[in-house]
Amino acid sequence: MPSHYCRASSTKLYLEPVVQSKSKLYQLYCEKCNEQQEVPLSRWVFDQIFIENNLSIFLPKKDQCDMCCSHSVGNISEGEYREHILKKNRVRQEKNQDKLRADNKEVHVFTHDLQSVQLCPKLEASAIYYKTKLCVHNFTTYNLGNKDVQCYWFDECTAGLVSSVYTSCIIDCLKKTLAKEVLPIILYSDSCTAQNRNVVLSNALLELAMDCNIQITQKILEKGHTQMEIDSSHSAIECQIKSRDIYLPSQYGFLSKEARPKQPYNVHFLSYDFFHDYSKYLMYDSIRPGRVANDPVVTNIRVLLYEPVGLIKYKLNFDDEYLRIIAQET
Repeated sequence: MPSHYCRASSTKLYLEPVVQSKSKLYQLYCEKCNEQQEVPLSRWVFDQIFIENNLSIFLPKKDQCDMCCSHSVGNISEGEYREHILKKNRVRQEKNQDKLRADNKEVHVFTHDLQSVQLCPKLEASAIYYKTKLCVHNFTTYNLGNKDVQCYWFDECTAGLVSSVYTSCIIDCLKKTLAKEVLPIILYSDSCTAQNRNVVLSNALLELAMDCNIQITQKILEKGHTQMEIDSSHSAIECQIKSRDIYLPSQYGFLSKEARPKQPYNVHFLSYDFFHDYSKYLMYDSIRPGRVANDPVVTNIRVLLYEPVGLIKYKLNFDDEYLRIIAQET
């Protein structure tokens, strides 16, 4: 399995959580060799091959901030750390204010994220460990105003993990919400560029803002401190599927509906025709604030505003004034 939370910074492949130690893995290997009437390698040779293939047992934790960990061991100055904490507190304050506005029915506020990859089939039997499995994904949105949750389940045969896939799920959720009540929209997410800060999603949100004559705002949480309400939904789903045998990808969806009995999640089983290629028609070719060296780049953006007149504006800090993105129109 690739690491879900460290794809950009780690090249390791992580073994399924079924195996908790190298000793257990070696035991399974020996049992497999005995079944095939082969002589197993020694433990030393087994460990060397394990290292050469860049494998690891334990999955990296998602709730540790690189900046905070570096500061705790003295690799980050006190000034940089204080600035980091101020940014974290500022975006939290912004989110709390928007949540109050959502409670007052002034805006629609969403958080959204992709759940960690699930495998199918998922069984406790050791023999299944060596079988090829499907990667199953769940892109989830959470409405802070009414606690409505949309789960979009699909497997790797249906779609890949590209910008248009996430965009299709987000646009579908927003259109369903706007069909009931037209209000300005605010989206909160982590800083993953493939999911949230890219030209494909920005053009799709701009088109939706123009079609519905509303403002749509994207706000990015501070890296390392991206805890959101949607995490509670993912946690509830993972508790529901824990120690359960999964034979079909659709079972993940059925179990998701049972994860919150009082207000069940809305579960969608996606087929290939659900997804649209939003990269074909772009009004803006880039959302980078600058075009030359030393200018701000996409990862510096903290807020994106899509106006119904067809403009995209941005902020590098929450307390800055909005600036217009100057991009070549296509």
